[in-house]
Amino acid sequence: MMKLNKRMILLLLALYGGAPMVNAQSFSIAGKLADAKMALDQMIYLKFKQNGKEIKDSTQMVNGAYAFKGTILYPVKAILQLKVPDSIESYYNTRHFLKEYSCTFYLERGTITADSRKTLDQSLVKGSRADADAKELEVILKPYYKEGDMLYKQEGRQAYERKDSVAIAVYTKKMYVSESRMDSVRKDFMLSHLQSGVALDMLMEYTRSLMDPREIEPLFNQLEPSLKASDEGKAYWTRIQEAKRTAIGTIAPDFVLKDSEGKEMSLSSLKGKLVLLDFWGSWCYPCRASHPHLKKLYQEYKNMGFEILGVSSESGKAEEDYKKWTTAINEDGMNWLNVLSNTSRSERSRGILNQYSVTVFPTKILIDKNGVILKRFAGNTPENARLLDQNVKDYLEGHKL
Repeated sequence: MMKLNKRMILLLLALYGGAPMVNAQSFSIAGKLADAKMALDQMIYLKFKQNGKEIKDSTQMVNGAYAFKGTILYPVKAILQLKVPDSIESYYNTRHFLKEYSCTFYLERGTITADSRKTLDQSLVKGSRADADAKELEVILKPYYKEGDMLYKQEGRQAYERKDSVAIAVYTKKMYVSESRMDSVRKDFMLSHLQSGVALDMLMEYTRSLMDPREIEPLFNQLEPSLKASDEGKAYWTRIQEAKRTAIGTIAPDFVLKDSEGKEMSLSSLKGKLVLLDFWGSWCYPCRASHPHLKKLYQEYKNMGFEILGVSSESGKAEEDYKKWTTAINEDGMNWLNVLSNTSRSERSRGILNQYSVTVFPTKILIDKNGVILKRFAGNTPENARLLDQNVKDYLEGHKL
């Protein structure tokens, strides 16, 4: 047996990003399916991923009964599925219906049962704590989803069909309020379930648009070791570390981009002013819907040392992007500074978006006169607009943020 010396242990820790090594754990699934008439054969298939590798298994059903055995490193979403004719697959895919021949659940170690008196999608999964937690959250959120659907049917659909910008704005404001309540419910549930197998997925959803490493790193450290050691966990840990580069309290990284006249402009040239970096795109409706508010804010404070630097992210051909960008500037009356970041989608991860950890549009970053990041705002919500107004006012009037 090979003995590991101190140097080898340190090397392995470096390779695994400091995450603990986790041994594979056994699982078993015993299921019963009453209605399998859609199936082309009497086989049932199990699919899930572990560290980027797709695991596939299949077994024969006998009078609707089936069983799987295997090992798993960490809890993960898995799919039980029947093989159906292409026509049925196409029907469900084009209409975005829930697939009656498929069941998605959280797979983790231990003994799991999955029984259904009807179709596969109605299987009752037991024995997976992670899946029970996910189902509990679904029940809690159901009224909120119902409220959102009703709001769209009563106001949103008609507003978009009429292309009524005023009605769309009213609907959007109500939608943001509803989504904000859902986010609060999700956060409360996440904080009380950090030891669950769903916790990493919940953290990723919670930080999909905005990452504050001061808040998230302590939460990540509470996750069960197998999730932290997974490829997904290590990638998320890397994202936390990258977010620290442009977190609140850090110096905003300098960059140089060109304005509409082809002149180079650097962020550092604006030192001495309170600067709002606005990451947007000509193609982004929420971004452009935020511009009337920015016009009002800029008009009020531009003579008090406030500046806006719009960074438009476009990803097509250079000439087309320039035209779309300048047209949007003129249409929206953006009379502040604007530069263009023209990058292909494959290059985006290496450009300014990665530099500033921008994952959603619009993203706005408020930077003080010394180049220190004060606040980050993700998305165009009424609350973000209110907070931005207050932060600009407080800073320029000499109050503490």
